Parts: sequence; C-alpha cells; structure tokens
Amino acid sequence: IDLFPSVNLIQSLKEDMNLRLSYSKSIARPSFKELSFAQILDPKSDRLFNGGLFSYTDSEGNVVWDGNLTETRINNFDLRWEQFGTGGQLLSVSAFYKHFADPIELVRITLSQTSNEFQPRNVGTGQVYGVELEVRRNLPVANNAFNFNANVTIAQSILEMSPTEFENRLRFQKDGQEITNTRQMAGQAPYIINAGFNYNHPEGAFDCGLYYNVKGRTLDIVGSNLFPDVYTDSFHSLNFSANIKTGVEDRLKLSVNVDNLLNSTREWVFDSFEAQDRIFESFQPGTSFGISLGYRIF
Repeated sequence: IDLFPSVNLIQSLKEDMNLRLSYSKSIARPSFKELSFAQILDPKSDRLFNGGLFSYTDSEGNVVWDGNLTETRINNFDLRWEQFGTGGQLLSVSAFYKHFADPIELVRITLSQTSNEFQPRNVGTGQVYGVELEVRRNLPVANNAFNFNANVTIAQSILEMSPTEFENRLRFQKDGQEITNTRQMAGQAPYIINAGFNYNHPEGAFDCGLYYNVKGRTLDIVGSNLFPDVYTDSFHSLNFSANIKTGVEDRLKLSVNVDNLLNSTREWVFDSFEAQDRIFESFQPGTSFGISLGYRIF
C-alpha cells in the first residue's frame, strides 16, 4: 500500500496575483519491458536490451546488479508566484525541488565488452532543483489577434552514484580527470525552452502558429568501464501549423502542418574526458509536410 499525500497552500496577494506553495509525493513505476526477463535485439543498431530482472556478477563473482528493479519514489516541492490577465494571459515564476529515491536509468552492462548491451537499473539517489518562467501574452495589435507564449525551465540535477558505478568510474579514471561520487541524472536536461507565436482570426475562420522547442545536452545512457556516457545533443525544433474553416457554419476545415523547418539532425554522442565527441547514433528526420481536409456533418 502506497500513500501519496499532497498539500497546496495559496496566498492571494491581489485580485489577480497569487503565491502558491505545494508539496506532493509521487511514483514512477518501471514499464512492462523494463520489469521483465526480455532480451530484445535492435537489428538496425545491433544493440541488445536486457530486462531489469536479470542479475549480473563481475568476473570475481561479486553481485553488481541483483535484478530487483523497483519503483522510483519522488518528493516534490514547488513555490510559485503568478499574475493573471484578461483573455488567458499569465506571468508566473516558480522554484522547484525534487528528491528521487531509486531512479531508473538505462545503463551499459559492464561485462559486455564486445557487444552493445543495456539494462534499466536503479542507480542511487537523485535531486533536481531549478526555476521556471511561464508567459502568455496577447499582443496589442489587430484586436489582440496575435499572442505569444513561452515556457523556460533551468534545472540542475545531481545523482549520488551507487558504490558499484563509482568504483567503475575510478578504475578507468584518466590523467587529470577528477571523479566524484555525483553526476547529472539521465533524462534531465539542464534547460528546456518552449515558445509559440499564434494568430487567431477574430471570427475564428483562420488560425496559424509558429512553435519552437529545444532541450539542453542531456545524459541518455550511463556508461561503464571502457565505454563513456552517451548524451543527447540539443535538437532545435521549429514547426508551423495553419487551419482554415469555411463553408456553411465553418464545417469544412483545411489544415496544413510543416515540421522541422530548420531541417535539424537528432544526434547522440559519446562524451569522454578531454576527448572529441563521437557519434553514437545520428538520425536525420528531414522536413515533413502534411495537409488534411475534414468536414463536420453536425
């Protein structure tokens, strides 16, 4: 039996301004794929995924992973100042802190020196703290038909390594490299930016928008022994969409979408001390175009 309490305190500073303080406890459970004895080969990349229930020992018979993959329990603290405006406008600033017990990360299997084998494991204790800024504003032109929205998050993550991981990193320490028992958490970007610029026709017949998203360089796969960590490089995503309604009661709708206008490339790279990044995986999604036509019968 798990209990997940939450507490929210709201102080009204003005009619359009609040100060919020909240706490909640949450849980992140492993997926069926992670909590299994499955072995899944990706023939394209020649990588092998091993379920988290497999146990592993080192060459001397010491247990390095007992196969007991468990849930991640999270304590969340948030302090938020917010100011509301007409027409859904908003300005808010938040500070947050999260504590992770037994976070699950994808780890390269230490004993696999000649093959690409990975496994989800509980890796230690993690913390994330940072600030978030959110803005929604109507621009004072064309009867407020244009609006801008943005969300910017800056975060710092710290994971206290398990003794096994720390010892492995010390064993392969390079000259001049300083290794401590903490590192960045996998999957937690140091910054995230979402922004959008929209136009909505006052009569609702036409709307369009330009949307941008980017995440900072993020640890993706935890390395071990000879193999360095794998990081996801920043991917600058710029997308456009437009909708036109016409006909009787605007029942006919034409939609146009363009994704990845910048033709950006998704890349994952090996990151090692004083070494040039090497490609782990690279994917060129290209720029895609979509058009659809729909009719509402009632």
